[in-house]
Amino acid sequence: MNNIIKQLDEYLVEARELYNLPGVAVSVSVGDRGSERQAGLEYAKGVGVADIRTNEPVKPEDIFHMASVSKMFTACGITKLVEEGKIRFDEKLVDVLPYLEVGDDRVKDVEIWQVMCHASGMGNYEDDRWYDPKFGDDALKNYALSAEVRESGMLWHPDENRFCYSSLAYELLGLCITERSGMTFEDYMMDRFLKPLGMDSSTFYTPDMLDGDTNLDLEALKKAGCVMSHDKDENKNWTFVEIYPYNREHAPSSCLTTTVFDLEKWGKAHLRKSVFKEETYEKIWTKHALVPNNGEHMGLGWFMREQDGYKIIGHEGTDIGFRASHWICPQLDAQVTVVCNISGGAVKKISKGIYDILINTVK
Repeated sequence: MNNIIKQLDEYLVEARELYNLPGVAVSVSVGDRGSERQAGLEYAKGVGVADIRTNEPVKPEDIFHMASVSKMFTACGITKLVEEGKIRFDEKLVDVLPYLEVGDDRVKDVEIWQVMCHASGMGNYEDDRWYDPKFGDDALKNYALSAEVRESGMLWHPDENRFCYSSLAYELLGLCITERSGMTFEDYMMDRFLKPLGMDSSTFYTPDMLDGDTNLDLEALKKAGCVMSHDKDENKNWTFVEIYPYNREHAPSSCLTTTVFDLEKWGKAHLRKSVFKEETYEKIWTKHALVPNNGEHMGLGWFMREQDGYKIIGHEGTDIGFRASHWICPQLDAQVTVVCNISGGAVKKISKGIYDILINTVK
């Protein structure tokens, strides 16, 4: 196992330099069902800086914005409601949200499962409006009633089962959770997942990091353990981003803040299949839609791909200043989480590189 750790140490330093990242944090774990050489592996490391202005080092316990990794959690929120008998995968979206108007009659045929696997035919938005965040309990519903949603239209009929990634549709899934649970989206996710799994550094309501303060002052967030956002200029030099991405309108699609340690807990729970029933996992980890260009498939909120014959299940995320990647491999009993604090960082490539190391030590 020491050899695996040495390989991971060397690879992480090389990858950070190769992909020109300010900071990157990683957690890698292999459970008792892993190979003899890997079983019991627990690895966590931060490399680089959390803030280019001060060069403070990234630590694995630092808090990152997880962007669209949030969608995997939101899909699990719907799945939990299904197990609770409060919603059905085949239920019509408009039956759950009868006030929804999209300006296209085809929306009436959209079923919940089709939204979860991005095969609803619904379009997307272009601006998360991090510069104008909303914080109220009514933010999700107000967004669903907004002109942006009304005018979004449909790209095609859901029966065509064509993949089109839609953050907008995932905001509506979050609203479905609110409508059927009787709780705010954030409270439901906290009650059903974050607290039970001991994800104590995690929230879908970023002001929690500041005891509810909606100012989201960057220095205060930094003191609370959050790494800062970065981008690159036209010369590919790092630049500091004067914003921390958050908007309650987009919490279901984008606003999980957490650590690689907490995502490790999430991954381990699903590897043990302790969050849902066995038959539920069979449903959500079934291929439902083909993702164009990369050979991946979409389950009910989870992407699925193969790497050297191993099935890898998880999600990616990207927003201004951050990239995140979380993938589990049931065959290896492994989870790999990679996050960085710069727009467009190559975290998926790093995750694949880590899985290469794990797979090669099995051969």
